Amino acid sequence: MAKYTELQTRKLISSYGGVGSIIETTEGALIIKEFDNWHYFKLISKGKIEVEENEIINDERLLKRLKYNFQKLKVLIKVPPNYSAIFNTSLPKSTNHIVNAEFFPRWMYCTKCGSFMHLNEWYKGWKKVFNNNDINKINNSFIPPSCYKCYDKAVKTKEHKKYYKLEQVRFILTAPNGEIKDIPWNLWTNLSRPEKNNKEIDENTQKSSIIFNGECCNKQDLEYIRDGKMSDLSGVRIRCNNPDCPTKGIQKSLSGLFGLRLYCEFVKGSDGNIKYDINGKELIFCFKPVIRTSNSVYYPLITNSLYLPQVDVLSKKSKETAYNLYHENKMSMEQISTILKVPINDINDFLIPTQFIKETDYRLKEYKFLTSETSPNNNNLSFEEEVSKELQDFGIKKMLRINRLKLTSIQTGYSRQDPIDKDLFESFSMDEFIPASRHSVKAKYTSTKRSHTEILPGIESFGEGIFIDFDGIEINDWTEKQFNKQNFKNRVDALMNNAIISEYRLSEEKQKMIKNQTYLAKFLVLHTFSHILIKELEFLVGYPATSLSERLYINETGMQGILIYTIAGAEGSYGGLISQSQSDRFIKIVKSAISRAIVCSSDPICYNSEGQGIGGLNLAACYSCSLLPETSCEEFNCYLDRAILVDPEFGWFLTQH
Repeated sequence: MAKYTELQTRKLISSYGGVGSIIETTEGALIIKEFDNWHYFKLISKGKIEVEENEIINDERLLKRLKYNFQKLKVLIKVPPNYSAIFNTSLPKSTNHIVNAEFFPRWMYCTKCGSFMHLNEWYKGWKKVFNNNDINKINNSFIPPSCYKCYDKAVKTKEHKKYYKLEQVRFILTAPNGEIKDIPWNLWTNLSRPEKNNKEIDENTQKSSIIFNGECCNKQDLEYIRDGKMSDLSGVRIRCNNPDCPTKGIQKSLSGLFGLRLYCEFVKGSDGNIKYDINGKELIFCFKPVIRTSNSVYYPLITNSLYLPQVDVLSKKSKETAYNLYHENKMSMEQISTILKVPINDINDFLIPTQFIKETDYRLKEYKFLTSETSPNNNNLSFEEEVSKELQDFGIKKMLRINRLKLTSIQTGYSRQDPIDKDLFESFSMDEFIPASRHSVKAKYTSTKRSHTEILPGIESFGEGIFIDFDGIEINDWTEKQFNKQNFKNRVDALMNNAIISEYRLSEEKQKMIKNQTYLAKFLVLHTFSHILIKELEFLVGYPATSLSERLYINETGMQGILIYTIAGAEGSYGGLISQSQSDRFIKIVKSAISRAIVCSSDPICYNSEGQGIGGLNLAACYSCSLLPETSCEEFNCYLDRAILVDPEFGWFLTQH
């Protein structure tokens, strides 16, 4: 069964959408398949269609960085736009530009009669009662999925309404290794409950104390019962209505569902052997139930790249020839260098980068270009400086009005349950990664070919922004003074300890940086300022926070900048953001943001928090004061503390300015 539905292209690579994500549509909840299973990329790999020049993403700097992990990577290709046809919105304008997805969760119930079964069983029943031999008409009539029982009854009794749309169950299973499954609802009516005094989970063996005894009978007739009187899971029950069922219609509630670990699987390497953790125990990944719309279901790994003018050492033809000679003809670097008459270092640098480019080093080039170079004034990047002495009163050394920018976004993987640092994923292959424990998160690739893929999909976004560069000397002097104050030191140490014990997995480099008190304090200042500035642009100017994003330029020494930008297609008109960079307007926005950050509607609980959000990686930060929509923050709303900006004793803006 198949039907076309239109989605915005930029939603397919974003903080909430992409390969492996669950997207809510008018037809139902869909999960996006690996990109090499998309119709578009299948045709490319089979050589049935050729990629046009305007479909290729030209960013050699980004391509070089990704090649460290994806050594066979040949080209970056834009996600195909899937506009609907003008005269028939149920069909795509281009049949080749298809992004493949499927219904998930697959267990559905009828809101009228309560019948509950797997999508495959619903479809089988629909084919039997829908009186038509045309398979296309059967499929089209079944999307969105409808109850065949209510349809059959309506036809026989000649009722006016025949189609009752099925509702997908809200609960699914996720595992730390990125897998996702349906809960085995066919086993639910025959489960054995644990004794009240027993723990629901044995943490040592990771075996659920609930026992699934198989299906209750051979002819299950499940019903999904929702009791409006009960607000918790005890108000949702499942029973089998088969008169011959041994359970005799006993209702089993969903109470205690979230405390279970329903499936456990051994972790195996590419050789098929079971892996062991650092303590010598067999590694097991256990699935846990979550609501399908939970933030923990999906954390994408997206690499962003700001366009910078580059001088290509090799021509396009030379690159294609070198790639084919190396990967297909298996020639050595020396042979390729001789044939192309190009220095061997240039060939080696293009084909197999020997050194991984860390995210901070990658951004450092962008930072130096914006702070040191003149504007190239082309269609991809154009900026001008806003000069004002008043900006220095807030510790701002330089501010740029970026009239035009191009940002390339490539999704390389994703994780579930907890986020993972992109450097940790891209700096080495995940194929042979051995988790430190059975709870460790492992990322999944966006392609079934994993690190051996030859192409990666991405999007190019054009927009405008405001770049702010703080005075590094002033920030360092301030942090040095504040660490003499015990309250300030306690806050930074508390967040550092939360980060160390958190399941949010970081690269070794990022771990070292987080354990550096000076860096962490500096990061908190800039990141929190970025958030309150975006929220103020929403409050004071009316610019929707969902249409604004941040890009942080922070390292231990020498880089302390933030870029607030918006892209075409987002809410708000071109020129709306950069018009706020005029010094008089911007200073008014900053002053208002600082004033608003002093008080939160959730205070004093928010201000005195010892850790909230993912892994307790925020202190004084909640959705009432500092947190942003998922699309706006590139750190999953972590490492925020408005007290470090506005506390009367040690706040950056109140003690330094």
